[in-house]
Amino acid sequence: MRLHPTRPLLAALLLALFATAVPALPAHAKKPADTSAKTQASPQEAKARALFERFVQLNEAFDSALVDLYADTAKISNRRIFPDGTSREMAMPAPSYKALLRQVLPVAKEQNDLDRYSEVRYVVEGDNVRIRATRYSVMKDYSAPHTLLVGPDTDGTWRILEESGESRP
Repeated sequence: MRLHPTRPLLAALLLALFATAVPALPAHAKKPADTSAKTQASPQEAKARALFERFVQLNEAFDSALVDLYADTAKISNRRIFPDGTSREMAMPAPSYKALLRQVLPVAKEQNDLDRYSEVRYVVEGDNVRIRATRYSVMKDYSAPHTLLVGPDTDGTWRILEESGESRP
């Protein structure tokens, strides 16, 4: 049996399309292994991992103690992507963001507006650690990049110094 000359090309295109169309794992799926692991984490990375674990726990519990993880001088930014493909960059001072979080956490809890994080990577940057992850919005069913820069605050406590991500309406 002889294959039509375009069949291999069609199969390759379909495979490429399928490979790029796979969405983020749903909350109940097995989480992928953390590939950023070294044989032994640096002290900064260990602190960053502990802070990120606390961030995820408080976020999933809709606990207002989440705001205490942010430094008062944290830089908060978000790229809002609209259905028509346009986007808008937004930035907010940490005190305003913390106040907003306190207001929206109860609403998010009512709506069970959960986020799941996967593909978490830790990169030491001097005294700080940049955490890059994929955030999956369970309620809105989309994935987006999410980045935190964590490190010692002025009092030495490890906090979130920067947060940037993407969101959709």
